[in-house]
Amino acid sequence: MTMPTVLKFSLLYLALLLISHLTSTTATDFPPCNPDDKAVLLKVRDHFGGPNGRLSDWENDTDCCSEWSFVGCGMNSGREYGRINTVTFSRSWGLSGTIPSDLGDLPFLSFFILADNINVTGTIPKSLGKLKNLYHLELDTNSLTGPIPNELFKLKKLKVVDLSGNQLSGAIPPSVSSLSSLSEFNVNHNKLSGSIPPLPKSLKKVDLSYNQLCGPIPSGLKGFSPASFKNNKCLCGPPLVAQGCK
Repeated sequence: MTMPTVLKFSLLYLALLLISHLTSTTATDFPPCNPDDKAVLLKVRDHFGGPNGRLSDWENDTDCCSEWSFVGCGMNSGREYGRINTVTFSRSWGLSGTIPSDLGDLPFLSFFILADNINVTGTIPKSLGKLKNLYHLELDTNSLTGPIPNELFKLKKLKVVDLSGNQLSGAIPPSVSSLSSLSEFNVNHNKLSGSIPPLPKSLKKVDLSYNQLCGPIPSGLKGFSPASFKNNKCLCGPPLVAQGCK
């Protein structure tokens, strides 16, 4: 039995409507930028040189979700829709100055990279400890100084932390042991001192090399490569077999 002509045309019409809808929704369709998040990013822009600086496309009258470089927004409906969840400054972009504390006022920020900018100086702002949704943090290969703020390791969603290649000093905060989701922890080539605190069992990659750390390596880390601990002041114990603890 053949399909009635009217039904055929009805189905064809519906199919064309569906195709039209799908082709009109492209990757360039973005949610509108949240005004509070935009205000925060404009402060960040001004901190890094203003509208004529490196972030010149961050303009007051354009949309930060669809027209600004280095940022991404939540695309799904719900509380995150149109909220900034990603800030990824390109490596060697030439930014200079300190890390703006205003970044801590982006409540949905989950992925943050500011790396390989040797003119980014100063300390890691404690305000980053307000980023309750942050799971990926890369601040490597800058010229950051001072201690690792304890507030950073109160962020329970953190999975990746890379602070390598700076001039950070002081001890590794013991609070790092409470991060049950942490899978990568890299702080090599700094000036960190003191002993290594217990680190989470969830770790898959760790690099504490080229610091000034001292004392026994926690037993939970003996399964990692000796290269993860080399060139420290006086670390001892497995996996550094040649450097037994007295």
